[in-house]
Amino acid sequence: MEVNFLGKHRYHEDANEVFQYDRAELKNEPVDSDKYKRVVGMFINRHSSYQVNRLTELKRYYLHDNNIHYKKGKRNPRQADNRIASAYPQYITTFMQGYILGNPVKYSNDNKDTIKKIEEFNQHNHVDYHDSLIETDLSIYGRAYELVTYDPEGLERVIKLQPETTFVVYDDTVDPQPLFGVRYYQLRLGEEITYYVEVYSESMYAKFKTKSESYQSLSLVGEVKANIFNDVPINEYKNNDDRLGDFENVLDNIDAYDLAQSELANFQQDSNDALLVIKGNPYTGTDTPEYKLDDDGNIVYDDNGDPIYNKNSEGDTLQKMLNANILVLDDNPNPDGAQPDAQWLIKQYDSDGSEQYKKRIVDDILRFTFTPDTNDQNFSGTQSGEAMKYKLLGNDNLRKVKERLLTSGFLRRLKLLSSAWSVKKISIKDIEDTNIIFTPNLPEDKQLQINMATSIHGIISDETVVEMLSDVTGIDAKAELKRLDKQNEKDAQSFGQYPNGNNPFKQPDSSVSDVEDNPKVNTGGDNEQTE
Repeated sequence: MEVNFLGKHRYHEDANEVFQYDRAELKNEPVDSDKYKRVVGMFINRHSSYQVNRLTELKRYYLHDNNIHYKKGKRNPRQADNRIASAYPQYITTFMQGYILGNPVKYSNDNKDTIKKIEEFNQHNHVDYHDSLIETDLSIYGRAYELVTYDPEGLERVIKLQPETTFVVYDDTVDPQPLFGVRYYQLRLGEEITYYVEVYSESMYAKFKTKSESYQSLSLVGEVKANIFNDVPINEYKNNDDRLGDFENVLDNIDAYDLAQSELANFQQDSNDALLVIKGNPYTGTDTPEYKLDDDGNIVYDDNGDPIYNKNSEGDTLQKMLNANILVLDDNPNPDGAQPDAQWLIKQYDSDGSEQYKKRIVDDILRFTFTPDTNDQNFSGTQSGEAMKYKLLGNDNLRKVKERLLTSGFLRRLKLLSSAWSVKKISIKDIEDTNIIFTPNLPEDKQLQINMATSIHGIISDETVVEMLSDVTGIDAKAELKRLDKQNEKDAQSFGQYPNGNNPFKQPDSSVSDVEDNPKVNTGGDNEQTE
């Protein structure tokens, strides 16, 4: 494969198109009808023809298989042609994934049954890991997909799907809603290939197969099954409104950096093969004609399209000298030629200029992806918290956008599940009341947190102070307050501070008046007090 390295356009203009279709056209059509299958086949062809190329290239970059590997080779086989691919795409994706979801997402809801079902579902599906895979796909492709379904044991499952083989078609309303989702793939048995298509509508699920590479003539596999989730069970996430990956807008910068690194390696290698120039030697290479000719007198060319030299011609002699790392500058025909001499021919290299050029490219890559440069000497714990906030301002703004879009996706996942949980009296309204809490995963100065909590102790409530220290202790604030109550009660009992059996940590009985509890309360007379 050869790519248009640093060319004008990478992808087709529809490479990131959001598919839409008229809902009314399919309103009364069964999912296995000829019309429905024609529409599905049309979108599969658009996806595979225009969109897959972009998705596979972005995945290649994430795997360090950058376009530098597919750049057109040099014509001179003697020149070094190193291809060094940088790992900036994976660095950017790994940072964003860890920053957003390095700390697991937390769910809160006043309905205990709702929280219990969410926790059971998350534990059964290892949702913390699943969510990190979703964020990784978002960072690479700009989109991610999951399927909400059941396993053989009847438990709800959520499964990540590949963006290269999955898409969702939306209706054409002002606020587009999913119309149907598609997963397509192929299985090979020897030389025989079978193409499969899974279609998920709001009410039905069907699986098809065909021998046609263009996914025509789809035939139903098994029976059409009812969809109990009452909505399209393929859930699409977006990295941003344009569905762009985190490093997609700096691919040209990455290519430029790879080229600069590769050319530096080429220079170093070519310098080891410097030419020995000898001046003032006998004239060589005198045979004619210069190039080989066929029987018709035409020049013969090699596989690269270059003319083939005749033996001992000037070109042939020069090629042999280059292969021996020697360059003879023949000046015998000139009576006033140079005196015999020899020297190494070495190309000069501007190392400072090259390093500044690469640094500028790296700065642009990190700046335009809002990724902090952790190798920056100024990016350290010695700076103040406010200074660090300014360094992370762009990344923090990007995080908030990602969190809002992830929250939308997580809530849609839970709403799909609520159809199955309705037997547990958990409604969509209960799901909508769920709060999804993200905690950025960044190094923290715990001593600073302790000092801050200590300084405001007594000014604000104990519960707020304990909440501030929950990240330090690893203990939930409510659990810590209960521990404090037990500890204070135990300490008070140890020192005999409960006269007459009164426990100061227990709430007073509202049925007993203040006068009865405190015999010295002013009764309102002439400043008299009851003794």
